[in-house]
Amino acid sequence: IQHYSTQCNNINGTAVKKNIKYILMVVFLYLFFLILNLPASVVLSMVKLPSNITLTSISGTIWSGKASQVKYSCIDLGSLSWELHPFNLIIGELSADISVVNNKQYIKSEVSLSSSGKIEMEETRFSIDLSTLQPLTYGMPFAYSGQASGYFPISFFHKNNYVGVNGKLSLTNLGMISPQRQSFGNFVINFRAEKEGATSGRIKDNGGPLNVTGQLFLKKNGQFSLSAKLAAREAGSSLEQVISFLGRKDASGRVQVNSNFKLWR
Repeated sequence: IQHYSTQCNNINGTAVKKNIKYILMVVFLYLFFLILNLPASVVLSMVKLPSNITLTSISGTIWSGKASQVKYSCIDLGSLSWELHPFNLIIGELSADISVVNNKQYIKSEVSLSSSGKIEMEETRFSIDLSTLQPLTYGMPFAYSGQASGYFPISFFHKNNYVGVNGKLSLTNLGMISPQRQSFGNFVINFRAEKEGATSGRIKDNGGPLNVTGQLFLKKNGQFSLSAKLAAREAGSSLEQVISFLGRKDASGRVQVNSNFKLWR
C-alpha cells in the first residue's frame, strides 16, 4: 500500500509540474499578445525618440501601426507604417516591415535589430527626390536636383564590427541648380560587401555630360574614402570649366578627385 501511495504521489507531482508549465505558457502568451496590441500612441509616448525625429497622428498598435507624418529635422519624409514580426521577439530580435511614403517617393524595407546591436535590412527599395534633402546642406553655396533610387537585397550593419552593403544605387538627372544651372547626367553605384567587414562601391556614368569612373570604400570603423576621375564629354563646355576648379587634368584629360572622412566614431 505504501509503495502504491508513493507511486500516486510521484504521478500527481509530475502532473502538477506539467500543469504549471502549461499555465505559465498560457499566461506568457496572453501577456505577449496583450502588449503587442497596446495602442502604438501609448507605447511610443513612453519611448524617447531622437530629438530630430518627430511622429504625428499615430494610430494602430505596436504590432501594426502608422504615423501620418514623420519628420527628420525639417524634412517631411511622409507617412510611416510598420508591420511587426512578433515571433522574432522570442529569439531576442526586433523585426518589422517598414514603409515610408510621400507621394511618389518611398522607402521600403524589412528591418531587423538584434539585442547585440546588429541591424539587418532585406529587400530595401527606395525612390527619393534629391531636392527634398536640400535642407541637410543648408548654408552650402550650391543647390542640386535629381532622383535617387535603389534596390538592396540584403545589408548588414554593426557599428565598428562590420558594414556590408549589397545592391545598386541609381542617380537620375543629377544636376546643379545654383550658383548656375548645370546638368551632370545619370550615374550608377554598385555596392558589394567585402572582407573584413567593409563595403566597396563602383561608380560609373551612363553616357551623360559628365564622364565619371571611380570607387568608394567604407570601412567598419566608419572611415569613408572616395577616388574618382572626372571629365566633361563636351570640350569647352561650362561643365569643363566647373571641373577645372577641382584640379588639373592628368595625361588622359581627366581630373582626379579624392576624399576621405569619418561617417561615425
